[in-house]
Amino acid sequence: MATDSDLDLPSDVIEAIHANKKIEAIKRLRAHRDLGLKEAKLTVEAYARENPRPNMPSMHQSESGLGRIVLLAIALGLLYSAYRYFG
Repeated sequence: MATDSDLDLPSDVIEAIHANKKIEAIKRLRAHRDLGLKEAKLTVEAYARENPRPNMPSMHQSESGLGRIVLLAIALGLLYSAYRYFG
């Protein structure tokens, strides 16, 4: 299991964790230290759990632009259909 000394990670490993690149972080940690895959994975996961990424956008915020475009396209389609039907 990860101890406090294990969580003093190199900066490139921390950057990979904050970039949500867990596999890359595990590879980098294994390159820096003589750890097995399981130990490196547990260490990276423990760090990510104890140090959540700041200002992480929620799923709703990141998809709102696409949702608005789809809604606009539907509205325009309905308006065009109404124009063709009544015009």
